Amino acid sequence: MKKPPSAFTLIELLVVIAILAILAALAVPAVGNAMNSSQKVSTLNSIKQISTLAVAYAADNNYRLPAEGGDGVQSFSVLRTQTNAWYNVLPPLAGLTAASNYRANPASFYEKGSVFYVKAAAYPKQKLNSAYFAFGINSQIDHGMANQPGGIRVNLALLPHPSRTALFAEAALPDEKHLLPPGGASDSLGQPKVRDERFVGRYGNAGIIGFADGHAKIVPKDQVFDTNVVIWRFANN
Repeated sequence: MKKPPSAFTLIELLVVIAILAILAALAVPAVGNAMNSSQKVSTLNSIKQISTLAVAYAADNNYRLPAEGGDGVQSFSVLRTQTNAWYNVLPPLAGLTAASNYRANPASFYEKGSVFYVKAAAYPKQKLNSAYFAFGINSQIDHGMANQPGGIRVNLALLPHPSRTALFAEAALPDEKHLLPPGGASDSLGQPKVRDERFVGRYGNAGIIGFADGHAKIVPKDQVFDTNVVIWRFANN
């Protein structure tokens, strides 16, 4: 007569549980790293695409960039009035939705499929009331440049170092920690334009910047003020 198979002993069960716990502990960081990498790649692609579109737009418009799009965080209704703003002009060039067209469904502005959506960004709870931009156009790019006819912004053809000149960059939202150099002011976080002190590193100690030659890359926060890496103002070219 066969003996029934013996059950696991308590020690064996504890060993199995311990092994499973170790495997789970090893898997969690791997999953987290994969998610972080996915978010980083998605944002990098979006900023690179917008930067490339801006360069193409400038090439067809006497090397002028589209407008910044007003000051401060704005409602979706106000965005519709900014017809020359980068967020309304550039996306349609690639068949994407302009920011002004999210008025009927603001939630989709913050969802996958929107070129403006940055998954790693900490959007405020009241985000549906206004358009919070997690990246924006560099508002300092023409600082130090002589006034252009008609008040039109920077002429890209005059930039001596386009591959180092910031064109678009990740921008801090109200609840995110951002760079604040001595004498800097923390104001209007989430607006569609960015400057060096509003830059945010959402991936460890690094964030994404798109440059005036159309490329984009991840830049460590400690290099953001190094003009050998990133130039924010025309005067520093």
